[in-house]
Amino acid sequence: MAGVVRGEQLARLLGHWHGAGGRRAPEYLALAGAVRGLLTDGRLALGVRMPAERELSGALSVSRTMISA
Repeated sequence: MAGVVRGEQLARLLGHWHGAGGRRAPEYLALAGAVRGLLTDGRLALGVRMPAERELSGALSVSRTMISA
C-alpha cells in the first residue's frame, strides 16, 4: 500500500476543483475528475488510502452525500 492521505492534504492537492472542466457539471463529477487528475499526473499515488467521508467532507466544506456520490 502506498500510504494514507489525510483530508486536509487532499484538499490542498485539489486546490480549486469546483467547476473543473469548464462546463457546468454536477459538483460530485467535478470532484471525481479532480481526484482522477491527481492520480493521472502522479500527485496522488495509486493505492493510497483515501480519507473517510466525514474527514474529507469537512476539509472540503461539502456534504458527506456529495463525497459518497
